[in-house]
Order: sequence, then C-alpha cells, then structure tokens
Amino acid sequence: MSPQTSGAANPRQKGPGSRRYTDDATILLVGFIGAGKKTLGVIASAALHRRFIEFEACFQSKLGSSPQEFAAAHGFVRYREVEIDMCQEILSKHQTGCVIAGLGLTASFPYSRVLADFAQRHPVIYVRRNKADIQHSIGGDPAKFERIFEVGNKFFESISNFDFFNLTQEVPRQAESMAHTSLKVKEIERVFVKFLRRIFGKTQQLLFSADALSETHTYALYLALDDFETGGLDLDGLDAGADAINVSLNYEDYSHGSVMNRLSRHMTTLRKHTRVPIIIDATMDSQRAATAYFKFLENMLRVAPDAFTVSIERSDIRKEIYAIKGHPKMIVFYNHNGPLGSETHQALITSIRSSFEDWSFDALRLSGQSSVAADTLSCVSFRQKLRDALGVPVIAYNEGPGGRASKILNPTLTPLTLQPNPNTELSIREAQQALVSLSLLPKKDFMIIGQDVRVSLSPKMHIAAYSSVGLPHTYTFREIQTCSEMEEILQYPSSGSPLDGITISLPFKTDVIQLIDEISPDAKDINAVNTVILDHRIEPDGARRPLYRGHNTDYIGIRDCIHAHLSPANAIRDGSTALIIGAGGMARAAIYACYQLGVRRIFVYNRTLSNAQSLIKYYREWAISRGDDSFHLDSIESINDPWPSGFRLPTIMVSCIPGRHPDTHTPVDFRISDRWLESRTGGVYVQVCHLICLQCVMYLKLIGDQVGYGKFKTRLMEQLDQWSSKGWVIVDGLKVLIEQGIAQYELFTRRPAPIHIMRRAVQEEAVKNGYFHMW
Repeated sequence: MSPQTSGAANPRQKGPGSRRYTDDATILLVGFIGAGKKTLGVIASAALHRRFIEFEACFQSKLGSSPQEFAAAHGFVRYREVEIDMCQEILSKHQTGCVIAGLGLTASFPYSRVLADFAQRHPVIYVRRNKADIQHSIGGDPAKFERIFEVGNKFFESISNFDFFNLTQEVPRQAESMAHTSLKVKEIERVFVKFLRRIFGKTQQLLFSADALSETHTYALYLALDDFETGGLDLDGLDAGADAINVSLNYEDYSHGSVMNRLSRHMTTLRKHTRVPIIIDATMDSQRAATAYFKFLENMLRVAPDAFTVSIERSDIRKEIYAIKGHPKMIVFYNHNGPLGSETHQALITSIRSSFEDWSFDALRLSGQSSVAADTLSCVSFRQKLRDALGVPVIAYNEGPGGRASKILNPTLTPLTLQPNPNTELSIREAQQALVSLSLLPKKDFMIIGQDVRVSLSPKMHIAAYSSVGLPHTYTFREIQTCSEMEEILQYPSSGSPLDGITISLPFKTDVIQLIDEISPDAKDINAVNTVILDHRIEPDGARRPLYRGHNTDYIGIRDCIHAHLSPANAIRDGSTALIIGAGGMARAAIYACYQLGVRRIFVYNRTLSNAQSLIKYYREWAISRGDDSFHLDSIESINDPWPSGFRLPTIMVSCIPGRHPDTHTPVDFRISDRWLESRTGGVYVQVCHLICLQCVMYLKLIGDQVGYGKFKTRLMEQLDQWSSKGWVIVDGLKVLIEQGIAQYELFTRRPAPIHIMRRAVQEEAVKNGYFHMW
C-alpha cells in the first residue's frame, strides 16, 4: 500500500521535539513502500541490540490478514480506523528498546497527530529513496504516482524529525554474487548506524587525530550542494586529509522544494566516503524574517550533522534553536565587511562579547575582507585576544586577495577547497607547506625495522600520504636480525636525533616492549607492539624529557577489515564464532580484534599445538583478569577434525600464517576442512600475511604453473575462493596493511589520513612488484 489521503494531513504544529533522547528511546522508521525501512530496521536492531517490530507482521498476527487484504475485504475507511488503533497500541507498548518500521500507510490528520506526538520524545526517521525506485515499487500510471508522491512526501516530512536517504549502488543482476549483494547492504549499514549514533550523540572521533576544533592547525574542506550534482566531484578524494567537511547551503537552495531530498542524499554520500565530522553551513540574508530562518535551520538539522552554523545576528531565535538542535555542535559566525585587524579590535571584541552573553556556542567563526597581506598579523592578534576573552575556539581569517596568509596562520578549521584559486584560496597541501616554510610544522623522521622489511610496502604508502598533504616527513627502512640492533636504533639512531616514530616488524613485536618507556592499554593486552612514537614528558623541574610510547595498530587493521566485510547476515551476536589460524604475534592481534568486535567464542589452529595452547592460556588468564567469564577460547588439534560440537560454524576466519616457507621461499601448502566452511550465510576470511618477498616472487615466476595454483595466491585463499558464491568474502593482507597504516599515520601525524592516496600507493606497488591482491 502507498500513503493514501484522508482529509488534509496537516503539517504538525509541535515541531520536531528537542532531538535529545534517552539512550534506549525507540526508533521509528517511516517512508514509502520500497524505501528499505525493513532492511534498515533489521540493521538498526542488530547494531543497537534492540527488538525489531514490523507493523505488517503485527497486523497479520493480530487480525489474520495483511493490511492490503484487510482493506480490500473491509473497505479503506474501516482499515484506517483499525490502523490508527493498532499504531497507538504499538507505540504505547514499545516506548523503549525497539526499532519500529512500517507505520504511516495512510496520510490522515488523526494519524499524523499520533506520530507527531511520538516524535516529541523519539527519533522518527523519514527513509527516503530514489524517486524512480519508489515509483517502481508503488506502480500505477505516472500522473497518479506524482500525486501520491507529493502527498506522501509532505506527510512523512510532517510526522518525522530526521531524514535518511537510503542510497544503494545498482549493479547488473547477473554480475551479483551472494557476497557482493551482502556487501552492498553492508555499506549502507555502516552509514546508517553512523547516522543513528549521531542522533543519540554517540559520535566516534578518529582514534588518534586531533579534535577538529582544537588549535592544532585543523582544516575544513568547503563544498556546496551543487558540487555533488555537476559530475566533477571526486568522491574518493574527499578523504584528502581535512579534519571536517563544510557543506554550504543558502536559503535560495532551500526555497526549492526538493532540497531536503537532495541534502539527505548527499549527506549519505558524504558519510559513505569520509570519516570526518560534517558541518552544515546554512546562510541566509539577515533581512529575512526570523521565522523563515528558524525553519531553515530546523530542516537542516533533520540530517543530523556533526555541527551547524548560525549567524550571531539572529539572537532573536537563539532559545528556539537550543530547544530543537539536539547534539550537533553550534558554530556562531559573523562576516565583517572590512579586515579583521587593529582598527576593528576593540569595537568588534566588545560587540561580540556582548552577543556572547546571549549565546552558548561551541565555536565562533569570523571572516573579514582584505586586499593587502599587511592585515595578516593584526588578524592573528585579534583572533588570539578574542579567544582569550571568550574561552571558546575562535576561527578568524580574511577573505580576498590579502587574506590568504591569515588563513594559513589560523589554527582552527581553516577553509580549504579541492581546486583552489591560487590568489585567495588554499588546498591542504599548500597550507601545510606554508607552515613548514615558516618553521611552524617540523619535519619528522620515521622508520620500519625488522627482518625482510626491504620489500615492505609501508614506506611507499606513508611517503605518498605525506607528500599529498604537504608534509616533509621521511619514512625509511632498516633490516635487523637482533634485539641489540633494535635497541641501538632506539637509543642512537644514525641521524643523531631520536626517530619520531618506528614501525616494528617481525619478529620483534614482543621484544621491543622491554626497550620503551610506556605502552598503550591495547598493546599491553595483546603483549605486542608494532608502532612506537616519540613523545615528551614534562619533569617537575620543567625539563622536557623524550620518551618512547608503544602502540598496536595490527589489531586495528584486522578489526576494521573484519567489520567492513562481515555481511549484515553475519552480524556479531551471542554465539558468533571465529577461527584463528596460527599462534604468533599476528594471531595475538587477531584474537584481540575479534574480542573487541564482540566475539566470545574463538578457536585456534596451529601446526605446533603447544604454541596454540600457550596463546590460549595467555588470553584465558587475561579474560579472567577482566572478570569476563563468557570468553571461550580453545584449540583444534587437526584440520581433519570435525568442527567442535555445541558451537556454531565460524563466520570469521583469520589466517596469520605466512604464505611461504622462510628458508626455501616456496609456497606453504595448507588447506582446512571444507566442513568448517559450511556456514549457511558464509563469512569473512582475512589473510593477514600480505608480503611475498622478492626471492619468493622470482621463485614463483621460475616454476610457473608447476605449483598447481595461482602464482601469488596462497592455497588457503584458493580454497576460500571456491566458497565465494556461498557468501564467503576474501580480504587479502594488503587491505589489512592499509587499515593498520591509516591508524599508524594518524598516530605519527595526529591528522586524518588521506586514505585514497595510501590505498592507491599500495595498489600501484602491488601491481608493479607482482604481489597478489584483491580489490
């Protein structure tokens, strides 16, 4: 059924509510048939551990027929009465702990009043989708559909307080595999869950990057709504290293009826391609009525941005804004007609401090106009004085031909563009190169050490990333064979000054712990370190003493690869099981990654059983020390054994054994029992060991097809490849390298990583050197 009219479905009068809810407030999904409410509802219930309730299933259970069958048998008027009663019953009984989908099949005033009342204390999300897809689901002649769509769209907007655009990529049906289809849903799952967490104020900042509003020279990439629609926007390039994305939207755009559909669609696109906060920059002529400006902002908040801007001159609606803004941070802005400099210091500071008493905002953004660079130092001084006076982050710079230098020296959310005007605008590369030339951004030296690291792809990946964002850092390698060599590097590097960061490769990830000053909680739990960074401690006498701090990003790479490729059908729940192959340092990280994802049943297979048992003993004692008695960890003695009884077949498998023999460089001939792969929903297989040394590559080229399988695949990967049509997704070690490298980059630089640059560098090197890879 599609939304049917029954009298005027008047827009609600109460507004969207405060947009602040209890953590367990029930979520209601509304929208047209075919929008994907049921799929999103199942996703939300699994991710947030809530009960899923579908209106049609409740209707069928209570009345013995579907809504469509009931309406056909008893008439639409009777159906509408029953529908409203059942809607009220469902909403009153399930105020908390649920996700509800399927309400809102008729657009009537009594119905809209019931749903709008519910929206005062609960998130009600209008699930939008491509209009053509909706028409395909509803059917009928185009003219009738247009009327249905117009009425239904107004109705759903009037009863909801959030918008989410369900954007999925279409691929030819014959090209789809079970795994491919599930991963399309996985992509929208990631975006939707992120959207829900934003609604409840549960934002997840990048693990190691500085806060976007800190005074550490952070940047905001400025985009306009039209940039998404001209066809020239490089979506992969949106993660170019900026700390936030600023989407500019003016009232003229908003006044066109389709803007909310466009905005919600582009927000989904942004959340799909970026990890950084999104700021909605809503601008409007200050002469327009306060009610129009308030409605403008209210609708922008429907997409749950991380932050939004509001003019400091609109203090007449500040109370109303606070009442409906929810969790997004508020950045108050003021555009000054002249330069921000010495002549404006006192007058502007006095005026803004007066306005500050009326507002309670998270940051202040000021822009002036300047034609001469001589205004720069006055602008810098003005910003600092205002920052000291207000005690909140202040963004201040001049626009125009003379404003470029003031943007370079502005320390918080400096505006960037993808294709900057060389006279007035900046790219992140230009901004950071300028800071380097002013000695405000020091050069850092990094190194990877271990055995066989001369063929590591890490140096190429890191150097490409640094270069793309204008950082002068170096990343070299040094092969070592003993711990004493590692100790020498830590204490007396060849450069004469301490290294700023070190990547620790095999086999020294445990040995390094005794040589460093501090260790992160994760690395301590794993008992292995693969990343060491130089930090400093301030002593009681004021002296600044260098210290090395150890981290583990291996588990982050494994964890993120599992999470990104585990289909919604295999979402981790009680009873989910993982298999770890190997018992070395990477197996330690793999067990920890699975534990962090919520897996509490893990089996380990290793050729040397005693090593597996030693690893299991370590983690059992670790779990006991945490008071976790639900963690089941055990070994499997033989690959020919049946899967342990009483446990589900694994849906997560991580291989941590090398693909070659260390002495002969010949491929390792290893397979597992096919019976272990018979999970009805498949699973994700992660091959951690990504490196094939140059000697191995040469060997494989010499013997060619004599090995009996693809030159650069492991035998185990070939086995899993045969199960891909049954839902198994293969993740090769190069992807793990990239994911852990992202975390490592952000530890080294305290900045968001340019992911597409790092991925491209690894891909190019893999092709160049003949490494096997799957993209």
